[in-house]
Amino acid sequence: MPRLTDATKAARRAQIIEAAIDCFLERGYTNTSMSDIIKASGLSSGSIYSHFSGKEDILIGAVNERLSYLKELYGAFPEGAGPQDLLEAIYTNQQVSENFSAMLRIRLESLHAPEIAKATTDVIPLLQGIITDTLTPWAVDQLSVLHEINPDPAQRTPEQEALIADYARDTADAFMMVFQGFMLRSFFGTPEEKENLYRVALALLPE
Repeated sequence: MPRLTDATKAARRAQIIEAAIDCFLERGYTNTSMSDIIKASGLSSGSIYSHFSGKEDILIGAVNERLSYLKELYGAFPEGAGPQDLLEAIYTNQQVSENFSAMLRIRLESLHAPEIAKATTDVIPLLQGIITDTLTPWAVDQLSVLHEINPDPAQRTPEQEALIADYARDTADAFMMVFQGFMLRSFFGTPEEKENLYRVALALLPE
């Protein structure tokens, strides 16, 4: 039997994850069996277990895959992009919306499935780090305008570097709270309500 290429392995891994997510959303994580995932994926059990040790391992893979996607997404923003730029781009990204909705529904089961809490416990701090890194150049620009830091990195004091880090991190926290609130509210609303909520969320963030 010919060896699978890396591209084929990656495609099958993604196929398994997507089949599992569909099962989790349809039946709930707790009520989904490996047999359900195998059937939904259209692959053999041997193929499934060559990529994942079990259901929890697939969930961890799904979480990591979505974090990698977000890291690529935020990494593609031009240097100096601010919170409003991030929200505007994410608002028009259907995949972000679908991923958020799917992971939210799965995360709600964590009270009854400790493995979900375990698999998702690092998501928020990791996401905060990704957004903080993206917003750091913007934070430098903002603080330079306010004359609170030296625009020349070589001339900054440790206190100024700490101020930049704190400002970027605090803004990332504010962005995450506004974004999550917007997604939760709009999840249950009409398209018109979602548009209005987006304008409100945008106004809450600094330019």
